[in-house]
Amino acid sequence: MPYILLVCALAFAFLIAMFAVQNSTVVTVNLLMWNIEASLVLVILGTAIVGFLSALTLQLFVQLKLRYQLHKAQRRINQLEADLTKHQEILPEEPALEQEGTIQS
Repeated sequence: MPYILLVCALAFAFLIAMFAVQNSTVVTVNLLMWNIEASLVLVILGTAIVGFLSALTLQLFVQLKLRYQLHKAQRRINQLEADLTKHQEILPEEPALEQEGTIQS
């Protein structure tokens, strides 16, 4: 499995290198009041990285929220289990009702 991952990573790196070589033209990027001249591949890769980091940040917030909810639910479960054992200690166990297995005629 590690070899498959290595081959895929090398193939992906090769595709990125080919993309960079073929798109080496200089473009002008206008952002608000800034005008930046940069290579097209740098602009595309830069925007992809910014998008990735934005998605990663949003996912981090979702993960933190889910972990908090899980922690809160686990605390509630522990509290309910403690209450249950306390009530079981207070109340003596009632004998089970015996049911007759035979039918009287």
